[in-house]
Amino acid sequence: MQVPRRHLPVVGLLGLIVIAAAGGTVYYYQFLTPHQSGRGPPSHRLIFMTAIVEEEGGFKFYDTAYLNQTSLPSFNTTAGPSFAGLKYQNYKPSSTDNRTIDANVGDSITFYIEGFNATHTTPLFSTHHGFTIDIMPQPVTVTNGQLGGNIFFNSWYTVTFTVNAAGLYEYRCTVFCSNGHTQMFGNIVVT
Repeated sequence: MQVPRRHLPVVGLLGLIVIAAAGGTVYYYQFLTPHQSGRGPPSHRLIFMTAIVEEEGGFKFYDTAYLNQTSLPSFNTTAGPSFAGLKYQNYKPSSTDNRTIDANVGDSITFYIEGFNATHTTPLFSTHHGFTIDIMPQPVTVTNGQLGGNIFFNSWYTVTFTVNAAGLYEYRCTVFCSNGHTQMFGNIVVT
């Protein structure tokens, strides 16, 4: 006894080919240009980090947030920022290195940086870290504090600026360590 063979009718087979071709065209058309979402209104990013020599972490985020009010928290160089009455929303940075900030043109960024000495640095080669952002030409408008400055050990530093132009900018320590420590740095990626 033979098992009867089943054949797809020619019309059915042609129909599948037409449907597959149409589906492929739709898929190709949809992804020919990547989807771009709107950036929305500018945000104010708060970046909390520590500063220590590169071998012990360099500049490193320990928290990031969006400011949900117009005024910044009160601040002093000994205690840092005060969170009393502050309205903010934590967010996780898109980078995994805890040094790269992703921002949009028009965003404001406030750094809060606490300076530490290296545990293995004896005697002291310096009393502080330096801080600057390589910004040529000037892509930011400073609205609070100074863009370049010193971060003294066991002290806090802050600066707030608005990003005016897209690009890749490096923030870094400006103090040269005579004991051979590498320079600590991080990036701000603005789209």
